[in-house]
Amino acid sequence: MTRISYIDKPTDLSGEQKEAYDYINQSRKKVVGIFSFLLNSPSIAKLTADLGAYLRFDSILPANIKELVTLVTLSENYCQFEWSGHEGYALKAGVSQYTIDIIKHKHALTNLNPKEQTIIRYGRELINNKRVSSTVFSELKKLFNDVEITEITTLIGYYSMVACSLNAFELGPQPGKPALSEPTIKQPSKSTNQTATEEQSA
Repeated sequence: MTRISYIDKPTDLSGEQKEAYDYINQSRKKVVGIFSFLLNSPSIAKLTADLGAYLRFDSILPANIKELVTLVTLSENYCQFEWSGHEGYALKAGVSQYTIDIIKHKHALTNLNPKEQTIIRYGRELINNKRVSSTVFSELKKLFNDVEITEITTLIGYYSMVACSLNAFELGPQPGKPALSEPTIKQPSKSTNQTATEEQSA
């Protein structure tokens, strides 16, 4: 059971929702995952579908690079639903199972080629540190031009956004498909303001 409405069938929809549903279904042949949530806001659903379609199908990046970037982003964000589909897409695009497993289990980058190592480091640093070191960015610049770097970075941003929604609304892996390990959830600590308020109340 998801936390908000999951719209994957064209029934009981408002006019805007039906228009957005048909728009997405026409290009993708189905409405699932992120789009089934975003249809709660039809305008966002359509705009996201356009960006996602470009990044997945029309980007200048080769298929193996796109899937490599996507997998790093999904793994670092623990996005189960999208990972369960993209592990197979990556294999078909030519990413080795060895490389996939390193990304999946967050292992050291042993015996990977320079492009794979640099993309994984770039994604890990950007997602986890919110900054990218000069060393990693310099390596990226040696391997890719500015247009490619822009598309790589936007792809990381796109799938991070997708992961935020799917994780928040609790959509797990697709049945019978590969899954990630779940993260260790830290218990929230009381903020300084909450503590001060409670002390004043006492």
